[in-house]
Amino acid sequence: MRAAVAIAVVVGSGLAVTAAADSARPIDIVQVVPRRTTGPTAAPLAADTHTLYINRCRGGCTVTEGSTDSRSDRSDLAEGAAHLSEFNGGQQTWDDMMSCLRDVYARFNIIVTDIDPGNTPHLEVMVAGTAGQLSSQFPANVGGISITACSAVGSCDNFIPNALAFTFGNTGFYANKPNELCATTAQEIAHTWALDHTIDPTDPMTYNLSFDGIRQYKDNVPCGSDCNAAGRGPSPFNVPCTGTGVTGTHTCFGGDATQNEVQTITSLFGSSGPTPTVSITTPTSGTAIDAMFPIGVACTASDGIAIVQVSVDNRAAGTKTEPPFTFTAPPLANGPHRIEAFCGATGGGGATAQLDVIQGTPCDTAADCTATELCYRGACVSGPDEAGGLGATCSVGSDCLGEACSSDGSESHCTLPCEVGQSQCPPGFGCLEAGNAGVCWPGADEGGSAFCNGSGAGGATLFGLMFGCAILLRGRRTR
Repeated sequence: MRAAVAIAVVVGSGLAVTAAADSARPIDIVQVVPRRTTGPTAAPLAADTHTLYINRCRGGCTVTEGSTDSRSDRSDLAEGAAHLSEFNGGQQTWDDMMSCLRDVYARFNIIVTDIDPGNTPHLEVMVAGTAGQLSSQFPANVGGISITACSAVGSCDNFIPNALAFTFGNTGFYANKPNELCATTAQEIAHTWALDHTIDPTDPMTYNLSFDGIRQYKDNVPCGSDCNAAGRGPSPFNVPCTGTGVTGTHTCFGGDATQNEVQTITSLFGSSGPTPTVSITTPTSGTAIDAMFPIGVACTASDGIAIVQVSVDNRAAGTKTEPPFTFTAPPLANGPHRIEAFCGATGGGGATAQLDVIQGTPCDTAADCTATELCYRGACVSGPDEAGGLGATCSVGSDCLGEACSSDGSESHCTLPCEVGQSQCPPGFGCLEAGNAGVCWPGADEGGSAFCNGSGAGGATLFGLMFGCAILLRGRRTR
């Protein structure tokens, strides 16, 4: 990954736009907003929430122009009623990004979640869409945008309540780059805590310096990486720079030559407490369950439980702050589903648990199911005669109830996962190897040749949404 040289120009009143000379690398925008306090010596304020919601905008997000408030999806940065498209980077990239963010905030009393906290106070970053969807004034290669709690250098608030920032996750640069998504997200929300860009490539506040690992907040770091150079404009607030380019430095938002990020975030949120324990007690792994099934969660934390959240296939199933931690699954199609439970402790520690289940009427054979259903792993699921059922023809993942459309190079069918040699597929289907996983494929022999290594049907490659092969056909069915 190449380092990019930044160009800064001023667009309108109070909006600093920084563009990248390397067009493959996205850029960052920081818009300034008026201070809420009366001066730089105002008493420090502690954050009014410890929840950081990372929103993939499932089904799309509508952001309304207005005073920024994460609870109502309003933003000073939006143009009218802006619509951000759903994050399209794939589940594995999303999971890796979330793991990175939880690592970044592990030492702070900050609960990082991708389950919507609703109308309760929270901080939020929408990781979705592109810059032009938020406002036509933003260049296409903007990677992130935020407002900051400063009206001028040395005149800053501690934070913006219910802040809403943006990482434009569908920008092409971010494809298969979870650590870059993580760093941009950590930077954009930190601008709302009055933190500036820095010149340390291992710091998420760096502007355009390359680093392959997980960036962590630092103390005593010089601000810059967005300074003047030939053909480029000034840094935010038009602050003069010492030196040019990515190594040039300037006075930080707070008015000092360096900024203490760890100290700033700790003073706002506190340090993290012990890690809680969490488990899903109901249902049991791998069992056939009915629609709208109950979900039970056990969570313990030595410093108290702040929040328990549950999702099914990344769709929210509920949030609670005190026991009993029981929830109801949202409406789902029959077939396999993944439950995830998150427990956040009062001191900021967090833990997750996952469980795989199969929704459908319990069955031993096809005779226990309707004429259009198949008996799959102990549950009745839709078969090839139903739209989106196992074995039905498809073009993209959204055509399938199981959200996986796979191809052997000549045919494409809706598939469900299986373990080779375990006889988990219905009669008329066999479990074929697909990378490190398997798929139920119509008319195949159990344990047949691996598609991913080119020795499958017709010597072709199997492409699917849920497996270790290359992913071609993907999408999500709206229910």
